[in-house]
Amino acid sequence: MEGQAQDCLNVIEGQLLQGDPDCLFRGVSINSRTVSRGELFVCIKGERFDGHDFLAGVIDREAQGIILSDPKKLPDKTGRAIGKQFVIQVPDTLKALQDLAGFQRKRFPFKVVAVTGTNGKSTTKEMIASILETKFKTLKAQGNLNNHIGLPLTLLKRELSHEVGVLEMGMSAMGEIKRLAEIAQPDIGVITNISEGHLVQLKNLKDIQSAKGELFDSLTEKGTAIVNADDPLVLELARSLRARTVTFGIDQPADVWASEIESKDNLGFRFKVKLFDKTLSIRLPYLGYCNIYNTLAALATGYSLGIQEETMTRGLENYQCMSQRNEQIRHKGIDLINDAYNANPRSMTEALKTLDNFKTQGRRIFVIGDMLELGDRSVPAHKNLGEEIAQSKTNILVTVGKLAGLSAKYALAGGKIQILQFADHQEAAEFLIQEARSGDCVMFKGSRGTAMEKILQIFIENKN
Repeated sequence: MEGQAQDCLNVIEGQLLQGDPDCLFRGVSINSRTVSRGELFVCIKGERFDGHDFLAGVIDREAQGIILSDPKKLPDKTGRAIGKQFVIQVPDTLKALQDLAGFQRKRFPFKVVAVTGTNGKSTTKEMIASILETKFKTLKAQGNLNNHIGLPLTLLKRELSHEVGVLEMGMSAMGEIKRLAEIAQPDIGVITNISEGHLVQLKNLKDIQSAKGELFDSLTEKGTAIVNADDPLVLELARSLRARTVTFGIDQPADVWASEIESKDNLGFRFKVKLFDKTLSIRLPYLGYCNIYNTLAALATGYSLGIQEETMTRGLENYQCMSQRNEQIRHKGIDLINDAYNANPRSMTEALKTLDNFKTQGRRIFVIGDMLELGDRSVPAHKNLGEEIAQSKTNILVTVGKLAGLSAKYALAGGKIQILQFADHQEAAEFLIQEARSGDCVMFKGSRGTAMEKILQIFIENKN
């Protein structure tokens, strides 16, 4: 974002404490370590940090402007900086950041695609961007910048040359996606699926459905909703929309429909896609049946923006598998599947399917951590997971964490799986280093807070 101090004053209704209202800035930052000369720095208060505490460094780095809520935190030397930095005081710096992003969105209109869902948000966002980049200059959210801070920062990076933006919307409570949609004003909304997750604040599936549905609710009659026809909760949300709907699916007939699905020897899938009145042949070189759904959602989005079928196919070929999402690594003859980015009941079930379907000459080893943020559903969810593991092709189950240990208890009841429970990552890794051998397949899965990829890292560094 480029602008004047006066633009900020008009948008965020702040008070100019010092500096020239005509002063120009280029770019917006909330990171005192990376803020550049000429940028606007916004003091965000987080759980573990407060941007106000780093203002001396921000001034030394010659930021052009500062938005703050507590002027008492200004260092004494600020007085010598008059004429260089402008300073604006607001009651709420986070709201100021969001309002600036909303202003940037309205100031230079462009098409915006927003993606949410319990699983597959980031992958679908990346696939959509790969398709759109074949035709449009595309702004996309980096990594998982999908919350009340990350989404505004993405919009504030918009340049005049950008023709379309692809944003991800995460949430943990009611009203959060509504606020993100107010800022982003999406033209196209994609809901990948709805299942159990974030059940600490949202107590049941209906609450999750309502919270995710805030994206579809934000669409105008000129907008488009991309709808998973195989997910009853998503389909229900689409029945009373003002926006146009485009459906995708496998089990149910849909506008974008996959059929003739073939697994290709641990190298992904081949399938046909009926895209309205066209038929495409898709080669998807990635594990995970769920990625077929992500692909369909991306194709539906590209079609809605007028991209030709062959162009979309080329765009999908440019997609690179995201880190820790069914990421395949071969080490010492052992197939390692890093799916450790996050976990909930649905994604655990999908991971089990992937492991079951992986063709291997050795054993299938499932390494899991706790599924977090499930509230009252934690115990039954881990019990159900254990029962699913008992019925799977898993040969060895390795667990870290109390809740994962509960899954181990119910998996053990099946009587055919070797069960190992460990207190920490190091112990689990040491077991795998000794036990895993050439021909085995080892999959790593757990919620973000469990950091199960650490076991994989230790294993690779020490397995000879």
